[in-house]
Formats: sequence, structure tokens, C-alpha cells
Amino acid sequence: MFRFHIFIAVIFANIASANSLTAIEQDWLLREKYRPGKDSKALTDAKNCSKRIDEIADYCQKQIDSLAQQSTDVSQYKQNLKQLLASEGHTTQDFFRAKRLQRKLTLADEAFDFDDILFVKRKPGWFNHMSDQYFGWWSRPGGGIYILRDFKSDDPQEYCITDSFTAQGSFLRPAISYDGKKVLFAWCKYYERLAGKQTGRFKYALGEQNKFDKSNVPEDAFYHLYEMNIDGTNAKRLTSGKYDNFDARYLPDGKIVFLSTRRGHAVQCGLDSATRTMEQNDLPDVYVRCGGGLSRPCAVYTLHTIDADGKNLNAISPFEMFEWTPSLTPDGRILYSRWDYIDRWNNPYMSLWSINPDGTNSKLVYGNYTISPHCTFEPMPIPNSNKIIFTASAHHAQTMGSLVLLDTSIGTEGADPITRLTPEVVFPEAEGWPKTFYKNPWPLSERFYLTAWSNEGDMKAQDWDVGENTLRAPNGMGIYAFDAQGNMEMITRDPEIGSVTPIPLRKTTPPAKIPSKVDWLGPKEGTMFVSDVYRGLKTVKRGDIKAIRIIAVPPKTHPKMHYPPIGLTRDDPGKCVLGTVPVEPDGSAYFKLPAGVIVFFQALDKNGMAVQTMRSVTYVQPGEQAGCIGCHEPRHQAAPVKRVVDAVKRLPSQITPGPSGSWPLRFDKLVGGVIENNCKSCHNPKSKNIAAAKFDLTEQKAYETLVNYGKPSLKDKVNEKYKKGYSVEGDCMAMTSAVLKKINDKKIHPDLSLNAESTKRLIIWMDSYAQKAGSFSEIQEKELLEIKKRCQDLSITSIK
Repeated sequence: MFRFHIFIAVIFANIASANSLTAIEQDWLLREKYRPGKDSKALTDAKNCSKRIDEIADYCQKQIDSLAQQSTDVSQYKQNLKQLLASEGHTTQDFFRAKRLQRKLTLADEAFDFDDILFVKRKPGWFNHMSDQYFGWWSRPGGGIYILRDFKSDDPQEYCITDSFTAQGSFLRPAISYDGKKVLFAWCKYYERLAGKQTGRFKYALGEQNKFDKSNVPEDAFYHLYEMNIDGTNAKRLTSGKYDNFDARYLPDGKIVFLSTRRGHAVQCGLDSATRTMEQNDLPDVYVRCGGGLSRPCAVYTLHTIDADGKNLNAISPFEMFEWTPSLTPDGRILYSRWDYIDRWNNPYMSLWSINPDGTNSKLVYGNYTISPHCTFEPMPIPNSNKIIFTASAHHAQTMGSLVLLDTSIGTEGADPITRLTPEVVFPEAEGWPKTFYKNPWPLSERFYLTAWSNEGDMKAQDWDVGENTLRAPNGMGIYAFDAQGNMEMITRDPEIGSVTPIPLRKTTPPAKIPSKVDWLGPKEGTMFVSDVYRGLKTVKRGDIKAIRIIAVPPKTHPKMHYPPIGLTRDDPGKCVLGTVPVEPDGSAYFKLPAGVIVFFQALDKNGMAVQTMRSVTYVQPGEQAGCIGCHEPRHQAAPVKRVVDAVKRLPSQITPGPSGSWPLRFDKLVGGVIENNCKSCHNPKSKNIAAAKFDLTEQKAYETLVNYGKPSLKDKVNEKYKKGYSVEGDCMAMTSAVLKKINDKKIHPDLSLNAESTKRLIIWMDSYAQKAGSFSEIQEKELLEIKKRCQDLSITSIK
């Protein structure tokens, strides 16, 4: 790679003064440093300068041909190119001439059929992490929402449309209405005592040490949704309360979808849980399981909808973990990213999903088991294409990385369905820390995009890691027109503050409207249909699967990691075993589920042991009839065309609840009685049997003794599967348990014979990843018991 300072010297030798360079010319020089595949001697002498100009000329010729196919008059472009190639003894001035022609040709493409761009000026938040970047208390002040007029001209003009916001604050991720007349955005007021303050160029000190207590945080320190006319008039606030609300997008029926931390403590989320946040402005939040604390509470934000006037708030996702960056597909679905780490490593599983605007039909789009890139953020459908653009980002950093093109017709996992549009930028954290990166791609076609770009890695003197301990530069980002075929042109870049989230200012066609299937005021239950549980299972014989176990996942209620400790990893999910439903001989199942509660399934054999288990969750909304093809089947498989399956020939199965201590999950109540009645008399320190005495199953020691026994132990197996990130048929907890093997060994226990009930209790506990508890607080445990009562009212089998 050529040395940039030599290149600059050569350039400036041919220019009277560095100050004579325009901002665009300076950016051309900057971009040459980072151009993929650049020659090590490019532009350092006339010969290599000519070589670089020839490369630009080749691009120009191809673009002239493309414009001609678009019925554009290209005669002047052809003349300019001819003059450029006719020049001898190329200098850096010729390089600038070539770049000017390249810029004009790029922006002349029909993809840029608009004149104005809406964008935001803002400083990145204090805390550099994917979770924390949208919390108002980490905001840094300055900036606003702007319109850049005539951006393709030689004299574009920018206008701030948020001058009415006079307090110091921060603006976030706007959206333009389909008629081009209104704009949605988020804004919060800046409080230095909350965020902290800068202590060095790239260092900062945390502020308020107890943000968990909402009385310490003013309501306007949270991001709230606003709407105003595109000229900046008639700004009105749509949300209230001590909850962060942001990333609002217009829905085709007039409603608005957005992200909010107001999902609250509720295990069962929907209209009722959202309404409570309107009635009380400071309800407690739920939190990420793998980090945070009192000074850094990471409240989970999920999808909500609201009417255009701010009424009829609804939580359309009961998800217990973060959801990010929604957009709308042409067929009316919401495309978004969600963090799905059920019983697996927390770092890499931010995958793409879609959902209907009423919260039904949640489906994977890409990456449930793909660990690189870690995060698939900012997905957007590409116009006139079946492909999607997204930003491959890092876990321990804000959203920024490489631009990736996704073709789901090829697949839903791994490298095959994706194309790296910016291969010079490694996938952050998964492959390293890049010195340059992109964010906020707005697709104009499969080839052309608006995007934000930064070279922040070269703004820092010491080694650059982009990670969460780094305070990002306030002015790192600029807005660019990106051509996937080899060019990028700066649109605007403010030397004082970052410019991000570019959006063409024009009318757009609304997506299709998807009629709602949800009866929000009806019974809080739906149904799930599985056509053939054996679809996707490769080693299991037909007839081996007898039932499906249903496990709910309550959210975490305290911000401190591993507090309270409920299991064997530091970020165990909550667990509540709702019970089982039968699988028919043909592999089908049809059963009821409580609505608004996230669950995962386990396929069980004749002994009630899990053969396969999910590592993600699903849910139904009130009245929804959801379904899947099989168990871990390829996502592109279609349901087989055959006779009506057995399960739908009858009414949906009612859930058969498990024993006491499974709902809610409690080791002491589920397994304690088994130990007391069968084991404790021998396995205690006072036992005459020396070997048995060492295996201490007294109340204080029983849990630790059981989870640590064997090679591998239950603890070993849990951590192995946590790291692996996916399930293997026949390798579930109870089936491979050293504890059960010891219990059933007649040489060791010749007189012990557990009854079916006791064995069932042990199996349920082990297959639930051997957790000590399944809920995070007494209040949450009481709510789970209330849901149990409501499920009785919803005609699910009577629970004792």
C-alpha cells in the first residue's frame, strides 16, 4: 500500500495551496488512501497517475454506456472523456478532472432521481455499544435534522428544520412520510450529570451512578417520538413517560411502528402491558441478561405500534431481548434485527427477522446460527429487487461496519446468501476492528446507495479497536453516494459534527397493507400447528417423538449481570415449563398457546426426554393461528402437498402441565421432594456409607452436588452447549446425564427404583438446563402463577 503522506506531497506540489482544495477534492484524496486494491505507487509519479486516471476513465466509459441505456443524452460526457484521455503527461489536476467527470456520471444515474436529502447531524453517544447507543442518557449534545437542497449541483444548500428545539439535545433516526410532507424522529434533552463527561480525546467518565432508579432521571432525558412537517413547523410529541422511544417508521395503514423500552416487566406482553405504561410513567424495565448495572442499566427495547395521534399504544412483540432498526418490506412486513441467545453464547446472534404489523407471523430472515457477522443491523429491502442491504456490525460497538447484500433465495444462514459490497471493511469484532466503516445504507438500487462513512480509525493516535471502551469522534461520519461497482462520492460532511442517516426527500409508494388477524380484546390465546416434527430431524426414527415440551422465557428484571443467579452461566434465560402436548403418529401437532408469551419447544421421546431443543423463541398473538413445517427444518422448505395431517382432524390439544415446581421453575420444589424421599437418607455427611456421604444431597448442597457430578457433568454440558450455539439431536441434557445414569445403575443403587413421577421431575429439570430457578424475582414468580390461573380460564387443561 502506498504511503499516503508521499501521495499528499505529490498532490500538493501541483497545487498552489492546500487551502485551494474544495471539500470534495480533499475527500477524493482521503478516499484514495482507503480505495480497495489500490496500487502501491498510485499517483506518486506521472506514469502511475496516468494508470489511476485510466482506471477512472474505464469506470466513466461503463457509466456512459449505462446512462445511454437509460435514454440519457451522453454526448457531453463522451466529449469530456475524450478530452481527458487525450491529455499527455498526466498531473494531479488531470486526476481531479477525471474525478469530477466520474462524480457527474455517478450522480446522473436514474437511481438518483431526486434533488434533496434529509439527514441528521449528531455526535455518537458516550457509550460505544450496540445496546446502549439508543438510550437518551448516553447522548451527546448538538446537531439537528437537516435538508440538503440540490445535492448534485456545484452549490448545494443545507437547512436545519429543527431550530425550534432550543435545548441542548440529540436527534435520532428519522423517517419521511409516504407523501413526503412529514417527518418522524426521536429527540432527547442532554444532561451532563447523567451521561458523564469527556476526560480525554477518546476517554470519558460515567455520570449518574444509579440510573436504575428512575427518580434520578428526568423524563425528557429519554428519547421520545416527534412528528413535524417537512419544513420544520408544527412539531408535536407522540410519546411520554420514562422510557426510550425511537426508530419510528410509518405503516401503510396510518399507524407508526417504533422501538421502545416500555415493554416493562410483563411476562405476557401486548395491549394491556403497553396501556400500563401510559397510565404510569415510570414502570420498571426489563434488562439484558449479560451485562449492565446500576450506572449502566441496559433496558430492552422491542417493537410497538401507536396511532398517528399518539393513542392506542400496543406492544406487538413480547420478546425478552433487544430488537433493532425496523424497516418496511414492499409486501407490508416489518423487517428488523433481534438478539436471540436462548441458552447460548450472547455475543454473535443478532439476526434478521420479519413480522406483520399486528405482531403475527414472526419469521427468521437470515442468520439464526451464523456467527459472522455478529450483528445484521439496518436491514432494508432494495427497490425492484428481492434482495436486502444490511450493515454487518459488532456486538461491543455502536452500529457501524461493512455493507452486505443479502439474497434469501440462496439461503438463510452462512456466507452463501451474502455478498460483501465493501470487502475492504472486515466484519467488526468477528474478524477484527476496521479503521473505516459504513452505516445507515439507504438503497436506491442493487448498485447505488446513500450511506454514511467514517475513517475514525485514523483519527485516533493509538491502536484503534472501535470497541465499547472507545469514545467515538464527534465528527467522524459523512454522507456519501456509494456505487457497488467501484466508486463513492461525498455528499456532505461537517468538520465539526457527524452527518448520518441520509434519506431521499421525495414521495414514495406505501407498502401493501396486511389486514390484522389479532383480536386484542378477545381471549389471550392462539394456536400453533407443526405439520411434521420429523422434518429437519436426521437421526430420529419416525414414531420416536411422542410429545412437545413448551417452555416460556420470562425476561430479566434487574440490570446487574448474573443477579440473581438462577443457573449455570452468567446470563441464563428465565424458564417456565408450561407443559407438553402430544405429537401424532404422522409427526403433526396442533395445540394452544398463551398469547403474548415467548416460548421454545423441545421434541420428546417416549421417556419424556428432550431429543432436540430450540435455541430461539416464538410466540402467538390473541387469536393467531401460527405454524411451522417441522423441527429445525431448512427455512426454504415448503410444506408437503399430501393428505390432511392427523393433528388438524381434531380440536387443538390443550397443554398438559408438568409437576409442581416446573411452572414456575424452582429446583427446590421440582426436585427437592425427590431428593428428600429417595436420596437424602444416604447422601448426607452423617451417613454410615462413606461413599454416599461424600455425595452430599442435603438441602444446602444438593444443587451444587448434582450439577457438578460426572464427566461431563450437567454444568459441563450446559457450558458446552452455551458455547456451541446450536442443538444436536440426541445430545440433550437428560439423555446424556451422568446423574441419571448413576441413579439407574443397579450396582450402585440395587434397592433404588424411582417412580415415574420422580423420574419425570428430574428429566424436566435437567432438560431445562438444570437451572436453580426460572424467574428473576418474587414479583415475576407471582405473575407466572397469575398466568397459570389465566390459562385455566382459557381452557388449557386444569392445573393442580
